[in-house]
Amino acid sequence: MTTTRNDCDRLADEWADWLRRQSSAVRLGDWTEITVPVLDESNDGIRFYAKRAADGTTTFTDDGYTLELFDLRGVTMTPARSMRAAAIARRYGARIDGGQIVLDSDGDRGDAMNRYVQALAAIGGVAESAQRRVSEYFAEDVAARLDECNVFYTQNVGVRGLSSYEHSFDFVFQRSARHPTRFCQAPNSLTKATVERIMFGWDDTSRAPEREESRLVVIGDDRDGTLPAAALSAFDAYGVDVIPWSQLADRAPQELAA
Repeated sequence: MTTTRNDCDRLADEWADWLRRQSSAVRLGDWTEITVPVLDESNDGIRFYAKRAADGTTTFTDDGYTLELFDLRGVTMTPARSMRAAAIARRYGARIDGGQIVLDSDGDRGDAMNRYVQALAAIGGVAESAQRRVSEYFAEDVAARLDECNVFYTQNVGVRGLSSYEHSFDFVFQRSARHPTRFCQAPNSLTKATVERIMFGWDDTSRAPEREESRLVVIGDDRDGTLPAAALSAFDAYGVDVIPWSQLADRAPQELAA
């Protein structure tokens, strides 16, 4: 047992030595730029800035870089993600202030910096989970883009089809003098199974007499590549309009607004 404990003690020392060798600190006026060998979502070492005030308080900030990575990766900072990021920051004693992740400490600076690095890594992980395109996240991104375009909609609508089964639609756009009612799905991805599920739900929904003139619109996420040709062909065969994310800002005011 003693040998094992000594081995572990040496391993901790080796890790601390490696961390020290791989970290850097550069003085930039009143601030010190610190880089540590903990990778962010761009596979770069996490970089942040520290400053010690006259009263002994040390302030850490990332100068807004962590949240800027969301935009760089095409991830919209929706209210849900903002709340999640703020909750993560609080867990480590930090806060989000003007887009920057900030931590103030008048105690153990080593402990404060350790908590701060963990906060940056954890908040960056919110972007990673969004990159996996959980369906509710893409729908949030679509909603945010529609808001920017001043397009009004009803979100998460359940509609009973001819079979009496209820089908959920991500958005519904009201009927107007120019357009029929438009039901809309914004799926996570356009796999064969997803296309089949959407078309089954739409076929059952559209057969109801009161929805005879209604149309289906699918908004596809093409941020990581072009939409699958097979999915586009299938939707086209059934008269379903597909709007790629990359075209949403241009097409939404004409095709989805009242």
